[in-house]
Amino acid sequence: MTQSAIHLNQRKEVMLEESRIRREGCGSLREKPVVVPDGSRAPVWDHVISMLHSGDSYEGANEAHIARSSCRLAAYVPSPHIQVEIIERLSESSIAVLWQDATRCRYVDQVWIGCRARMQGRCALSDATIRRGDLIFKPKVRSALPANANAMILASVIAQILAKAAKGG
Repeated sequence: MTQSAIHLNQRKEVMLEESRIRREGCGSLREKPVVVPDGSRAPVWDHVISMLHSGDSYEGANEAHIARSSCRLAAYVPSPHIQVEIIERLSESSIAVLWQDATRCRYVDQVWIGCRARMQGRCALSDATIRRGDLIFKPKVRSALPANANAMILASVIAQILAKAAKGG
């Protein structure tokens, strides 16, 4: 065997060991450095290079990424289990909302920001159709994506509610 073939076989063994560790859940690979048979630590990108040389690929990796992304981007669907209440106007472009969904989540004082709709949807308060480009309020997203991240409320509906509240009705 040539030196490069031996090296590729060693790398393949390392990849199999990493795969076994992940399946068994014995801890993070960072906690247990992978050591190749010659005693040196495996460089980070060697497994990628060896896979490119061998023509192997991780089957299902792209499908898993697409499934995760589509879950996040799934359009919000109004439900009879949802209770939405405008608590107060924080500024011209933000409001505080009480959002209670018996099947998914509960947010007290959730901050929603004003913007233009990027996709078609339904208003969580009035069930009116929202078209792309309409003025809406949506949950402010910080580090964690809230369960109602794709929910929208028409700005005109909020203006009506706040005007009624100001009149005392």
